[in-house]
Amino acid sequence: TISTLLQGKKCSLTEAKDVIDISSEIEFLSLYPIINKDSKLLKSQNSPKIDPKLSYLSFTPGQCISTISLGDLEVSQWKMCREFGRRGSCQGEFEFARGIAAPQPGEIAVADVYNQRVMIRSNEGKYKKLIPLYSYPQDVAAICNHDNQLVVVDDTKYVKVFDKKNKLAFQFPTVPQSEVDRTEVNLCSVAVRKDGTILVGDVKRMVWTEHRPNDGQLLHTVPVPTPPWFLAVDDYTDRVIVNGVNEQRVYVVSANDTAQSIIEPTIDGQSVQVCSGVCSDKSGIYIAVSNRLGYGHIHHYDLDGIFLACLAQGLQFPYGITFTSDGQLAVADRFSIKMYHKMRRHQNDTE
Repeated sequence: TISTLLQGKKCSLTEAKDVIDISSEIEFLSLYPIINKDSKLLKSQNSPKIDPKLSYLSFTPGQCISTISLGDLEVSQWKMCREFGRRGSCQGEFEFARGIAAPQPGEIAVADVYNQRVMIRSNEGKYKKLIPLYSYPQDVAAICNHDNQLVVVDDTKYVKVFDKKNKLAFQFPTVPQSEVDRTEVNLCSVAVRKDGTILVGDVKRMVWTEHRPNDGQLLHTVPVPTPPWFLAVDDYTDRVIVNGVNEQRVYVVSANDTAQSIIEPTIDGQSVQVCSGVCSDKSGIYIAVSNRLGYGHIHHYDLDGIFLACLAQGLQFPYGITFTSDGQLAVADRFSIKMYHKMRRHQNDTE
């Protein structure tokens, strides 16, 4: 225990002080084997590790039914509350739902890749509108503090920004205009900082680019250690989460563009085959992972990359994930959208 380790350190300190006070070199040398042994033993002791999942435990006051009352233990659990969509090209159907975002309260936008469109649905799954693109959309993101704009990256060299009426407001390249024709890009991911700055992941050049939200002007080009197939920004620390999909690892990059931590998700103790969608909130980082069709998971990590929980299993093949305006977790799972909400139950814990 911690108290035992502390007691041992105090004894070692007292012993060290006694040795210093010894005037005779002979006495010091005679005590050396004992001191050396005790020091090595103390050095070999490790502090007890704390289970990070215990950070999720919280207590509410409860009635005392015995001499000691711990109240009611609050246990949080995510449950799928609805699923909508199926494979197809008709209204409400998807032909590869990849990116997902929440552009306005009560709405989600889904990049429907092979149907060449972005579909707008309510959080309850009701069909609202289609944005035809005539290109293959890869990802979407919302600029919630700039007129609820929707940002779309597709298989072209231009990022598209739509206004809250889902009309094209403007588009911009991720390189200087003079270099567009001679520069190969592959834009696959997009995320937005809290101040509205747009981040675009380019897996061809292994960079993300940063752009002004009002006109798309290029601000920075940041090299990344893995192809940025998926991006997310943590609004609370301004760190960027970069997912390389087939590299079985996710990088958390600090505000000064240096890799701060690496997350290597596992399923049953084995490295996952694919890491895909990522998102973040004040409770940590959420990552969609899969080993094969029908075995997709959603994992939750703290902001330092320590595993906390598996929120969902048995997904077809999850790609983009995002939080809705009412706190639900929306998952683009190939041909459908799955919605999860957090349930809290009270478990009486007394002794």
